Amino acid sequence: MSVQTPLAPQEPALAKPELLTPRGRLYAWISGIVSFSILVYLIAAIAHQVLVAPPTPQLLRIVEDVPLPGGLAPANTTDVKPGVELQFDGFDFQVYDAPTHRLFIAHTGPNPDNMILNRIPFDPKSDGHIVVFDTAQNKVIARIPVPQVAGMAEAPDLHKIFAADAEDNVIADINIDTMKVEGQIQLPDNESPDAVAYDPVDRRIFVSDVGAPVDPIKSANANPKNMNVAVIDAVQDKLLKLIPFGFLPLFGGEQDADVKPPSNIPPFGHDVGHGAYDLGHIYVTSQVLPDADSPNPYILPPPHTGELEAINAVTLQIDKRVVLPAYCSTPHGIAIDTDQHVAFIACTDFDPQSGLFQNLLRVSLPSMTVIPADPATMRLTGGPDLVRIDHSAGLLFVACSEGVVIFDEKAGQFHRLGEAVVGKATHSIAINEQTQEMYFPIFAGGRPILRITAYNPNGRKD
Repeated sequence: MSVQTPLAPQEPALAKPELLTPRGRLYAWISGIVSFSILVYLIAAIAHQVLVAPPTPQLLRIVEDVPLPGGLAPANTTDVKPGVELQFDGFDFQVYDAPTHRLFIAHTGPNPDNMILNRIPFDPKSDGHIVVFDTAQNKVIARIPVPQVAGMAEAPDLHKIFAADAEDNVIADINIDTMKVEGQIQLPDNESPDAVAYDPVDRRIFVSDVGAPVDPIKSANANPKNMNVAVIDAVQDKLLKLIPFGFLPLFGGEQDADVKPPSNIPPFGHDVGHGAYDLGHIYVTSQVLPDADSPNPYILPPPHTGELEAINAVTLQIDKRVVLPAYCSTPHGIAIDTDQHVAFIACTDFDPQSGLFQNLLRVSLPSMTVIPADPATMRLTGGPDLVRIDHSAGLLFVACSEGVVIFDEKAGQFHRLGEAVVGKATHSIAINEQTQEMYFPIFAGGRPILRITAYNPNGRKD
């Protein structure tokens, strides 16, 4: 019996693929390119994470932002609720009182000169105040009704803060404990008091009067007779003397094209900068001024006419002057290390055509000589203003509008560490050496805030 082998099953024939349309082919190409690009991006991102270290944090880290009241003080000065930023608003000096943990902040409010020039109505009686911030509680506890405050200084042995009302030419005596104004010292009209320095030995305050134009619409030049350092008895709240700066003659080879012989006195006077006490003197920065009415909006002072003046705290006379190098134009902020007897000065002018830039300068006070250095290694960022030292850490901070520049200022180790950007217009700084925190009153998101920062020793250095 024969056996028939069954036939193997046949596989079905494959269907003939349909040809893609031109539109389909284009879509396929695009899909392939996108997929390949995503794959390349992912590989590159992974490689970057493996091969490139993450960015180093800044030298200052932000700890907290605290809202501040607005710039116009209401009739009820106990109102400390958060406010909003105003046109031409601003902050100025700060004072930190360690025993009470209180920070006094000058909130100037809208600038009157700018308001007048722009014909914006305002009430100067409510324009600005002093904010009192409790650093232990991290909250605003009061506002003191002193308008248009520029400079402030503490007399810790007297439990007083002295605040300069630049608009009314008044120095307010504020009790630190009660946070009340307990006295006022009237200065002559148009003095426009700014920075304030305290002499703890003779218990006197020295106020830098920069002078204000009598009519800013007619002329931006102040009268040199209003450019002085006012000396005040801090105990009796009594004006003792005006030390004239506006009529200081040229000195030490200085030249000014506006000076017409036989006169040796600059016709537009001297800018009076910040001051600080050491070695029985108040040291004040100064600069021969150009014509503020010049059609050149970028006019700079005559070169090589920045100075440091030493006022004898007993005789109340200028008994030492030093002309600063040409690369220090308009010296302004100053801080003194009273252990090393070295003054640190912020030189503020900038001119790319002549190679002039903002930098920090050091002066040895016993000899009144500039400590040689390459200004490029002492460079500051734009808009330098206040200079402050954290003595406990051996650090020096220059608060500039465009950032904060930090130096190691310990003896024998001085060098620039770097800069940090913690906000806009950070030209005012106060330091709490107990907590190693720095305070910057600024505007952010249309509101005034106090930005609290801390130094990060592991941050990015130059």
